[in-house]
Amino acid sequence: MTRLILVAGALLAGLPSPAVAQARPTPARPPAPRRIELAIGAGFAGGVTLGTRDATLQSNNTSGSPFRLFSSDTRLSPAAVVEGRLGYRLTPRLTIEAAMTVGRPDLMTSLSADAENAVPVEARETLTEYVVAGGASWRLLSGARRRWTPFVSGGAGLARHVHEDRVLIESGIDGYVGGGLIYPLGSARTTTPRSGVRLDARLHLLSGGVADGAGVSPRGVLTGGVFVTF
Repeated sequence: MTRLILVAGALLAGLPSPAVAQARPTPARPPAPRRIELAIGAGFAGGVTLGTRDATLQSNNTSGSPFRLFSSDTRLSPAAVVEGRLGYRLTPRLTIEAAMTVGRPDLMTSLSADAENAVPVEARETLTEYVVAGGASWRLLSGARRRWTPFVSGGAGLARHVHEDRVLIESGIDGYVGGGLIYPLGSARTTTPRSGVRLDARLHLLSGGVADGAGVSPRGVLTGGVFVTF
């Protein structure tokens, strides 16, 4: 009987008391990562040279060379733009993005070298330009004491130019490469800031549409804006 009492006491001594069990804190779950990024901004799109062309007629000379009526030089003027962006962060450094840029550039065509020596003239109309593109950005590593985070980006999409009174709509392919800087707002610096400022510098390559026949036309675009993450 005494041995039985000693064994039972040893077993009870090995069990944790309710007070000790309750004193152990429950480990806190880490917060869910913020993956969706919304941004809005504005900027400036540079001009585009769309090439020089000759208006010709088939001549009846012995050489068979065409007869030039006049020459035309067409270009798209620089313009202010507004931009909206939606991103999904796959990792702290890689984000897939969709963006839409809207501007109102002028399409200008200069006519010269007229066969009848007419005075050179310039025709001008204002277009509404929509560029919808998808791509990705990759955030580079930054120093521990630096708040600015550099990134590189690239993508492609559709550029649509609507002429005045919607008499003509032209669509082309728009690809881009670029980079920029991200600055988080607030005192804490994290890999996924809740909000911040983003500056972009991109080189766009336009093909087709208003640039049809001009090959690939380069164009610089600078934008800046604010973003929030969810």
